[in-house]
Amino acid sequence: MTIYANYAATTPALSPAVSGELREYLGGTHLNAGRNFEGLETGAIALRARRAVGKLFGVADPLRVLFSSGATQSLNMVINGLVRPGDHVLATGVEHNATARPLDLLRKSGVIELDWLRCRPDGSLDPGTVRNAIRKNTKLLVMTHASNVLGTILPVTECFRIAHEYGVLTILDMAQTGGVLPFIMEDYADVIVFAGHKGLGALAGGGGFAVGESIAERMRPWISGGTGSVSHSLDMPEFMPDRFEPGTQNTIGILSLAASVEEILSAGVEKIRERERGHTARFIAGLREIKKIHVCGTLDPDRCVSVVSVEVRGYDAGEVSRLLFENHGIITRSGLHCSPLAHKTAGTFPGGTVRFSFGSGTTEAEIEAILEALDSL
Repeated sequence: MTIYANYAATTPALSPAVSGELREYLGGTHLNAGRNFEGLETGAIALRARRAVGKLFGVADPLRVLFSSGATQSLNMVINGLVRPGDHVLATGVEHNATARPLDLLRKSGVIELDWLRCRPDGSLDPGTVRNAIRKNTKLLVMTHASNVLGTILPVTECFRIAHEYGVLTILDMAQTGGVLPFIMEDYADVIVFAGHKGLGALAGGGGFAVGESIAERMRPWISGGTGSVSHSLDMPEFMPDRFEPGTQNTIGILSLAASVEEILSAGVEKIRERERGHTARFIAGLREIKKIHVCGTLDPDRCVSVVSVEVRGYDAGEVSRLLFENHGIITRSGLHCSPLAHKTAGTFPGGTVRFSFGSGTTEAEIEAILEALDSL
């Protein structure tokens, strides 16, 4: 039996309902939206997904929900579209490289000034840190909603309120929290970024972002090309969503997103959160009974998503992952998890950790089996 404990990377299987919709789609005709009459169906699929995602994240206008290849492309598009030379940008000390690398590249190129907000070793952040770091030229605050290494949920609503007091724009990376934690974009964030293949349960290679009404006007297109509209001009269209969606869309990925988000809306994010919180609570409690294991991050399941990183004293992280898979069929993720900043914050750099993450298919029996396997080490 194989036990999958790597949901922070990707959800391994589509639900039967989503798979059924995709099979039906694959038996039909695949044409570009806006390029032909039959392609109107493709446009309808995209609109269905925009409405579902908009309802999930509290985006008033579904046309301000944009699709891309995923959270990484979205973060690059949003960051590069909003910053201007001389801007000061703030981000946290637990950011994924999808945020950290584009920001650091802009810093190295001399475009922006950049400060990392210091987090505590468990990944938590004092909102007052934001106020103390804001300068006259601070224009952007980028935050992950929850660390993909430590699982710790950051106080984004408090931090964003402070940022808005000073006119600082806010970007929220929801790669680890989309479909898992309730969040209303219009109340707190100027931009949210989401990944389709994690908590949202869609195909890999899809995701996107949503922007506030004022941001749609201020943000410059970072990728340009054909849209099937305003084709007489060499400029990107001014209207949404065409302004930020050049090229051929990943329609099957967007369809999977529409169907999976509709399932999440039907189930209720609060119920999904409570189920995952229960798994995390049991897992952390069990880990604390194993002497050679050090649990990184917060030990409070109310303050984290279902992502738990551990160090096993006397073992290399990669060796633990290998033993868990070869001897017990348990799939985990070891190393630095594309987030060296988080590991430096936690004091686990450069060796990294073994990360366990749970999701829609996780069972109580699997949690117990993982704990037994770790105890046997």
